[in-house]
Amino acid sequence: MLTVYGATLTLPKAKDAASEIEQRELVGRLIEPWLERTWPESTRTNTTQVTARSSVTDKVFRLDISEQHPTDDARQVTLVSMFNGPRGELFVDIRREVRPTGLLILPRSPSERPPLALTSLVSAIAGEFRIRDAQQTISEHLVRASSITDGAALAALIGQAPSRRLPVVVECTSTKGQNAMTSNETARALIGIAHVCHLATLDAERGFNDQFGTRQASSSWVVVAWPRAGRGITTTEYAQRDDERLVSDLIAAAVGALLPLPRPTSRSQSASTVPIQQVVANTTSPEVGDLRRKNQELEQLLVEVRDENDSLIENLTVSTHQTAKIVEDRDRYLDQLTQVLSLQADASQWNRTRDVVQRARGSFASLDFHPDVDQRLGGTQFTAATNQRIFKSLLELNNLAARLRRGDIEPNLFNTYCAENFNFAPSVSDNAINKFGQDYTIIWKGLPVQLGPHIRCNEARIYFCVDAVDRRVVIGHVGSHLRDTSTN
Repeated sequence: MLTVYGATLTLPKAKDAASEIEQRELVGRLIEPWLERTWPESTRTNTTQVTARSSVTDKVFRLDISEQHPTDDARQVTLVSMFNGPRGELFVDIRREVRPTGLLILPRSPSERPPLALTSLVSAIAGEFRIRDAQQTISEHLVRASSITDGAALAALIGQAPSRRLPVVVECTSTKGQNAMTSNETARALIGIAHVCHLATLDAERGFNDQFGTRQASSSWVVVAWPRAGRGITTTEYAQRDDERLVSDLIAAAVGALLPLPRPTSRSQSASTVPIQQVVANTTSPEVGDLRRKNQELEQLLVEVRDENDSLIENLTVSTHQTAKIVEDRDRYLDQLTQVLSLQADASQWNRTRDVVQRARGSFASLDFHPDVDQRLGGTQFTAATNQRIFKSLLELNNLAARLRRGDIEPNLFNTYCAENFNFAPSVSDNAINKFGQDYTIIWKGLPVQLGPHIRCNEARIYFCVDAVDRRVVIGHVGSHLRDTSTN
């Protein structure tokens, strides 16, 4: 298990228990619509599990969202937790973990840039409670300093705010225009993790540096000022390139500072007015030593039981995830079998190519058929045997597309799987593209996309492309062999 993102927000301390319950309920009202927007219940697959382990008004609340990782053979688990700190403050913790589903040792980055799905919740909670860090508002927007006073105030946040717990990222942008390394996107990714600030004018830069008596900020680098632990200021300078390393380092640092998540429980966690340990300590009975020994044994046994319980829950979650994948495949195979049996019940249906393609289009939900597929087919008719091969090839391609969408197959390896299952060509010749490029071009998501990979079905062909971003397989042409050197 690897935590790849985490942000903890400290809510203003409630004046009494009733006020804290109001805070918790307000957080719950923010979480509910966020969950429905991000993982709508109507579109969740069997491999997505959403589990609330307690109520928002309990001492420890936790919401787990487990799904297939988009790029690895692993589960991606998003956890939203709410619990009290050692001084009674209320923490809202949002983190993401990656948990392998098998014994494979996979290459992994120690941190991942968070998607809008995570930072939008951090932003909503921070904005609703007007959360501050050393009087600096926690926001998904850049802090722009444009005057000497602004620059000096930013320097004071770094050097004279001992309560500050978040790093401050400072970039001089007065001479860069649109070429700044950090941006609003950087600030969004780091909300709750760091303050991202721009010294937007030479005056602001001068006001900032004058506070230190030395050149702390420059247009030649981006500086990160870490929270002060003792005397002096600890900074890290980043060269003027993209912000990936900076964001990665800051998220990794935030993950390292995350608190251990307490176990959810609905039982009251308030301390007894007279702890048992105190009673035992004040007792002069000869049984005190024996009671202490038994108490230690019970505490150790409790730890072991909790660890075993956590392991069982983890195994159950993995098993549920794997079972959901099996159920999803079973349902898809059942639908496909129904379609094949329907066609075989009336063998004459194999004689009409358009009807076969239309049936596949309506049945194979994991494939995206381009709107021009029917137009490209036109009045072309193939033999019943060829039509059967077209249908069965689309059926198997639908199964591979479902695995691609689920994350079991990587886009760059999709052609390899196709080569194992079909009479397959991964591309077309350069001559075909150069001479007849319009035959191989479709418009997808408003942009021209080139068809290349194709499946040979006797005299027919199925041309498609893979949308690696959305993990989709797009069928662009079902019909005759497109023009190339062998056909013209």
